[in-house]
Amino acid sequence: MNHTKTTLKKIFLATIGVTLVLLLLFRLTDILFPLDKDRLTKPHSISIYDRNHHLLRLKLSSDGFWRFQAKTDEIPKRLKQSVIVFEDKYFYHHFGVNPFSILRALFHNLTHKHIIGASTLTMQVSRMMYQRERTLSNKLIEIFNALQLEYHYSKDEILRYYFNLAPYGGNIEGVKSAAMFYFQKPLRELSISQIALLTAIPKNPNANRPTKQKNLSLYRDKILVKLLKHRVITKEQYTRAKSESIAVKLLHTPFHAPHFTNQIKSNAQEINTTLDLSLQRFTLSRLRQQIKHLEAYDVHNSAAIIIENMTMQILAYVGSSDFFNTHNQGQNNGITMIRTPGSTLKPFIYARAFDSGFITPNQQLYDTDLFLQGYAPKNFNKHFTGRISAKEALQYSLNIPAVSLNHLLKEKSLYELLKLANIRSIDHPKAYYGDAIALGGCGISLMDLSLLYTALANGGLKKNASYTFETKQTKKIRLFSKESTYLVSDILADATRTTLSNYWESTQNMPKVAFKTGTSASAKDLLTIGYTPKYTVGVWFGNFDGHKTKDLTGLKSASQVVLDIFEHLNQQKRLLWFRKPKKIITQKRCVDAIIQKECQTKIYDQLIKGITPSLPCELIRPEIIAFLIKSRQITSLDELQTNRCYPTWKAYNPIITTPANKATITQNHLLPKELNKLKFNCYSFEQNQTIYWLIDTQKQIKTTSGKPLYLYLPEGKHEIGCLDQSAKLTIHKLDILH
Repeated sequence: MNHTKTTLKKIFLATIGVTLVLLLLFRLTDILFPLDKDRLTKPHSISIYDRNHHLLRLKLSSDGFWRFQAKTDEIPKRLKQSVIVFEDKYFYHHFGVNPFSILRALFHNLTHKHIIGASTLTMQVSRMMYQRERTLSNKLIEIFNALQLEYHYSKDEILRYYFNLAPYGGNIEGVKSAAMFYFQKPLRELSISQIALLTAIPKNPNANRPTKQKNLSLYRDKILVKLLKHRVITKEQYTRAKSESIAVKLLHTPFHAPHFTNQIKSNAQEINTTLDLSLQRFTLSRLRQQIKHLEAYDVHNSAAIIIENMTMQILAYVGSSDFFNTHNQGQNNGITMIRTPGSTLKPFIYARAFDSGFITPNQQLYDTDLFLQGYAPKNFNKHFTGRISAKEALQYSLNIPAVSLNHLLKEKSLYELLKLANIRSIDHPKAYYGDAIALGGCGISLMDLSLLYTALANGGLKKNASYTFETKQTKKIRLFSKESTYLVSDILADATRTTLSNYWESTQNMPKVAFKTGTSASAKDLLTIGYTPKYTVGVWFGNFDGHKTKDLTGLKSASQVVLDIFEHLNQQKRLLWFRKPKKIITQKRCVDAIIQKECQTKIYDQLIKGITPSLPCELIRPEIIAFLIKSRQITSLDELQTNRCYPTWKAYNPIITTPANKATITQNHLLPKELNKLKFNCYSFEQNQTIYWLIDTQKQIKTTSGKPLYLYLPEGKHEIGCLDQSAKLTIHKLDILH
């Protein structure tokens, strides 16, 4: 008896010793060959939703799989029970390896043709992590990794990894992905029948995948029998599940707002965006309708963006009207690409001019010739209006007043504004753009342009746009005062009804909208930006390859889409207009461009309290003085001696209106000299109207201010000068070609 006890004690101690050695050996090996835990969480797919949780798009994982990670509490208890019963009924009782199953499998495989496995769920997780070939050596490594999993993780954690890594056919991995793609359901809504079917797939994923397998009920019913046998389901549930028809339809992955979803940078598995799918569809539909109408004018691409001003949330984002049209390069993004803005930048010049006190809405300006260091802009209609109010100049989008004002703003001009607003496409020195920047002589994206207009809607503050509700707002940038944005908005709103009277009358629910169109050179870019206190809408039409359109403007193309969008928005909720700021005051004042002895035009005007209007003397340029003399509104500059600006104007050099400075003129050498003569015209601002033309090294030619002179110049470079009676000289350079 004692001998037996001694023997048992030795065996017990030996067992403990061996166990401790094995544990120590395992721990040492675990340290030397650690489990690659990163393989337990493979790259996941991304679900992108609109603001109302409508699915916009699903994105594949970086390694090309539909793989959505399920949290432990997402996985139904019955699904866990079903997999354990089918795959590893002793899952909660072994340590990652079931020795009895291994012995049973060895005996069966030696005596039968049909081979069975002995992998536990933990071993299957190990195999899914590494995807090794099925060899004996790899099987041993798999067993070791299974032991590591059991050592480092709980049973529930291992089970969750199984459900997230299990293959369900093709490139579908994870039970959450399978429920979505085969049944279009979240896991919690799966029926018992569907749970049984999903349980069977990972055993042989490609053969058992529901879209390929014809006899789905056979696989399902085998699982249901096991579930009933192990009391996972009742007899009644078994009967109901077995009679349930199997409806498997592979999910057609949605692909809404592709340009928008491409901008989403978050790595979250589920992203809730600010987009409104209903508004997105309306906007896309309206763009496509307009494209069909404009195809006859060689317009094939369009883009639109809608921003809610207060929150800066993007509600609609159409980068192109046909993403899949490769012929028209539909995958280009018309919202982010750099295009020429045309006249859409002019309102910002006027806002700055209001803030500087240069003008008021009814202040009179002059729309005449303008020559700025060889730059001579013209209006769109090639004509000049003469005297006009600042308000009308903006409403009619006249070029000369905008360029003149921007030139006078100097360090507060449009260039500095765009740099302050962090417009990245403005990446050259100011001199590179010159005065042409006022007329859109630069590049800017529809996104940046729309954000600038949201600043007009938000009282002069520019903020970043939000794609998701998690977007953090960066520092706000003050571009204008609240008062100047109100004045500009009111002016642009009145312009809409004037310029679009026929189309406006055809709309039934049109709110008050501030509105500006833009057309680039050769009509390559057709733009309209509209805004109310609540929304800003930007629309572009054109061609991604840059070729010009036929006889179109932003007014005749993009404007109608913008108005339709606002009408649609107004039907959802009535859109209100801006409240007049308290610092906007109305008073009677003289608005004459040039005050002589007494005011000619004294009317009510809107002013910004605290800013005294003071028309800069330089705003009355030499060209304007020349225009007044030429149109016989004055006989000479001396008639304006009582004006405070007379000394400034008196100091003006004579102005050469033709030929333009640095002009290159090509003459027809087949014609006689008489027909190749050039027109020379110069205006002096002296009381004595005598002037002298200095042509190269030739002698002086005496004539009268404003009187044309016709001369022939031979081929080559020339220098011409106009000298007035006070010895003030203006010089132009010419290049004559034959």
